[in-house]
Amino acid sequence: MRNKKWLKQMLYSHLAILCSFGAAIICITYAITYSDLVRDIKKSNSNYASQVVDSMTASLKNIERTLAGQIVKNQAISDFFDADRGGGATNLTNYNASSEMEKMRNNPLIHSVYFFRSKDQVVLTGGYITSLSRFKDNRFIQNLQNTPPASRWSSLRTYSEFPLIDPPERVITMIQKMGSEGWIVLNVKADLLLAAADNLKNHSRSFMNITDDQGQPLYSTGPEKGPSKLSTRLYSNYLGWTFSSGTADEHLLGQAAFLSLIPLTIIVLTLAVIVAVILYVTRRSYRPIEHMVTRVSSYRQELKTSGYDEFAILEQAFDDMLVRMNQIDLKEAENLQYKRRQFFSELQDYENVVPAEEWQNYVSLFDLPEHGSLIIAILEIDKYVPLMRQNRQNMLDSKQRLEKLTAEWPNLLARTVSQNWISADRLSLLIYVPSDLEHGSEGQDEPMQIVVYALEKLRIRSESELVFTTTMGVGSLVPKLPQIKKSFGEALTALQYKMTAGSNRILVYLDIRDREESVNPLYFKWVEDLVHHFRIQQLEWKKDFSRIFDHLEDQLLKNEEMQLLFNYLTHRFAREMEDTSPTLNEYWHMVTSPRMTEALKEMEEIPEIRSLFSELLDQLYEQYNVMLEFSSKDHLIYEVKKYIEDHFSDFDLSLKSISDRFGINGKYASQLFKEEFEIKFVDFLIGLRVDRAQKLLRETNEPISEISRLVGYEHVISFGRIFKKTVGVSPGDYRKLMRTAVSHAGPV
Repeated sequence: MRNKKWLKQMLYSHLAILCSFGAAIICITYAITYSDLVRDIKKSNSNYASQVVDSMTASLKNIERTLAGQIVKNQAISDFFDADRGGGATNLTNYNASSEMEKMRNNPLIHSVYFFRSKDQVVLTGGYITSLSRFKDNRFIQNLQNTPPASRWSSLRTYSEFPLIDPPERVITMIQKMGSEGWIVLNVKADLLLAAADNLKNHSRSFMNITDDQGQPLYSTGPEKGPSKLSTRLYSNYLGWTFSSGTADEHLLGQAAFLSLIPLTIIVLTLAVIVAVILYVTRRSYRPIEHMVTRVSSYRQELKTSGYDEFAILEQAFDDMLVRMNQIDLKEAENLQYKRRQFFSELQDYENVVPAEEWQNYVSLFDLPEHGSLIIAILEIDKYVPLMRQNRQNMLDSKQRLEKLTAEWPNLLARTVSQNWISADRLSLLIYVPSDLEHGSEGQDEPMQIVVYALEKLRIRSESELVFTTTMGVGSLVPKLPQIKKSFGEALTALQYKMTAGSNRILVYLDIRDREESVNPLYFKWVEDLVHHFRIQQLEWKKDFSRIFDHLEDQLLKNEEMQLLFNYLTHRFAREMEDTSPTLNEYWHMVTSPRMTEALKEMEEIPEIRSLFSELLDQLYEQYNVMLEFSSKDHLIYEVKKYIEDHFSDFDLSLKSISDRFGINGKYASQLFKEEFEIKFVDFLIGLRVDRAQKLLRETNEPISEISRLVGYEHVISFGRIFKKTVGVSPGDYRKLMRTAVSHAGPV
């Protein structure tokens, strides 16, 4: 019987993880409860201290406002402090002032009030009047005279208004100076004020300690051992006192344990349920493992020993599997075809420079003789994407057939050493040319001619037997395999001229290199003329279109360059369509532009692109005409525009002649023209005349005076002034510049 070691380890590991997480959750729960308890206690202490401070401050400020209200514009108090103004009625003045003093004592917090007059050193209390020297609180008055207080409220002191009757009480004193005439001294019962700390106590264990600005205790209900770690200290700028509140009994651990009892109970019960689920799920999960171990044991008889556990059995089975896989990998690593694919991968990796000694390792791979030359030819399938869409299976079969044709290349003078698909539509061939052909009687080019001749036969055969044609790019001959990367790059470069040179042919890099041309800078001017004439509804746009494609068909340019030129053409039309009606703009984006873009991706020859572009632009032009004919006002103004285009060379063409011919007001015709074409009638007419003048200056040798007459100007001076204002140069200078540009056209 095998030991169920896997099952036990799974159970132990799951339970260990669960216990760890459970303990962590319990600790976290207790920590959160403890933290919340501490935070609540601190918050309660802070609120208690704030309420005590606010209560005392509010009470004292209320007393201060009461005092201020009594002395503001109070004639009796003013007469007391100014005895001369009292008219000599001293007893009446003192009585009135004493009566006002009694009004101030309505607040139960006020202990007593007395007035001190500096002029004659007299003190008036609520019950008597006496001199300062006989007054029991004379030391406090003398201190006021010598050292004025920094704040209105004094420190805690003792005072009795009637020393012989009432014992002294603790008071705090507010001093109100009456100019230079004296002082009003108001005493507040400190014990009654401090009783707010007891009244506002929110918990039986809460305490409050209050000290003055000198650190002397004023009120204390706190523990004797010192301040609690949870206490809160507040300082009152108004009183100058420090308030410390806290909790006397701080057995927080026990309290936190009690508060977390319910959540911890729920967590423990949940963990128990999870343990039960783990036991059930683990036992069920073990059944497939047990079944697999049984099957492995039945396959390997030596593993049926009773001392083996699941891990030993599975480990032995995996060891056997890994050994066999390693053997397969070693055989595949030694496979010739794999190394050849790796060789072509190295050719395509332009950034990785492979040392020459590593290239020498491939010599034995291809079984190449020591003497001879090598060359790369790349076969590209024409119209690959459309053909794959039509019939994928036929294309795949034809690709396999092409591989066989290149392998059966019947040429004894040169042979295909290896081949590989470097992309879905490109097959690369490594061709070997014997050394005896390099010095043949027909000259140095004879090896290249033999290779091209053999490739031509292969091209013809593939055209007749396969569903597609191929265009072949051929590099130059190299003497050694380490230099074959150069021939590979040249073959790729040759294929870049497929769009202009044509498909289903052989493109030799050495031939193309000498014939490479540059884009005529006038191409962009021709595109602008095409777009302009198309927009203003002149059929001359078709001549511009033909001129552009005639030029491109005569040039030998790379595919990337052709793509850029065509993209510029479509971009200019897209910009122009943005300024037309929404209907025409939508037709461009929904029909014309997508088909042009798709054509540039799939079509590989300029004649095909030319035919499709011409058809699409004709359809767009018809849509433009239909759009103009459906609007009555637009139709009228376009008739006016057409008439101007046909008769712009007439000397008498003006708004008046337009008005007479079409039966509309000349000013209204000008307004419609401006609204529709966003150009003034005069500017449009000048544009047509200057445009024709430019064409005549470029293409004819007519005198400038005759050109002026042909475009509708009777006076050559007026023509020259308008031409220079529009074009920027005089007609004569323009003719010279255009002829110089054509004769010295360089690369863009």
